[in-house]
Amino acid sequence: MRKNLSVLPLLTFSALIAPVQVIAQTQQQPSAPPQDYYWPGPWHMMWGWGMFPMMLLFFILFFVFIFFFARACMGGMHRWGPSHPWGDPTHSALQILNERFAKGEINQAEYEERRRALRS
Repeated sequence: MRKNLSVLPLLTFSALIAPVQVIAQTQQQPSAPPQDYYWPGPWHMMWGWGMFPMMLLFFILFFVFIFFFARACMGGMHRWGPSHPWGDPTHSALQILNERFAKGEINQAEYEERRRALRS
């Protein structure tokens, strides 16, 4: 009895789908394009080789924008060179001398002597 009931859904499905299959087979196939229809058409170059330079330009501009946006967001942290001002080249030497004197690595006489030598 169970075997007979398991076949029932299959028979019902095939009975309902048969008319749909007949309708699908009787539909007309699309006709051939008209004689003046040229494939791929004049728009083919725009989406073919013509699109490559436009996309390349878009990506270059996009990444340049991202680069400058990231630099602006970082604020003053985008210095790649030394952190001293570009004006006086002896500024860093004086700064190092002051730090060494503050740490006690050199005495006051040596500090004054080296400071005079740097300023001259």
